[in-house]
Amino acid sequence: MSPWIIIVILGACAIAYAFIMPRKDKVQQPSHQLVQEMESTLEHYMTEIEQDNDALIQRVAELKGEATAADHRMQSQLQELQQRLDQLEQQKVKTTELSTAENITGQRAEGLQAQSLMDSVRAETNQQIASASELQDNLQQEKDQKRESIKDRYTELFRLHDEGKSMDAISRQTGIQLGEVQLILQLAEREES
Repeated sequence: MSPWIIIVILGACAIAYAFIMPRKDKVQQPSHQLVQEMESTLEHYMTEIEQDNDALIQRVAELKGEATAADHRMQSQLQELQQRLDQLEQQKVKTTELSTAENITGQRAEGLQAQSLMDSVRAETNQQIASASELQDNLQQEKDQKRESIKDRYTELFRLHDEGKSMDAISRQTGIQLGEVQLILQLAEREES
């Protein structure tokens, strides 16, 4: 590069620097004002945070007091329950001592009661066996009667069937539904076989 180009470039830089310098002062004045506004905003924010912190500390203290009161209530209830438990255990010991003495005399009486109960159970069992056998005999007699009674009950139906009438005709003449006629005839066939 030639020296005159270097001199021209240096001159241009000096002129540009001269223009920039006064602007820098003007730019610094608004930035100083901006810094003051930011400081005041931060101070305001810090006071708000301090107020919030104070309110939070107060609320924590209230909650701690409530928790302590609840803890005292629970402790008193626990003590009352412990006293009740002790009383119940003492009563249990007393009743077991009394019941042990009563059990010894009661066991003798229970032994006699058990013997009489066994005798009565045996008698009832024998009665039940006898009644069951009677019931079985009665059921057998009823079955025998039923076998005889189907044809006796529906004599007209079987007469028409023996004459060779169709199931529809039997149903119309007797007034019995077709499904019933079929069922009665099937039951009669089973009885015969």
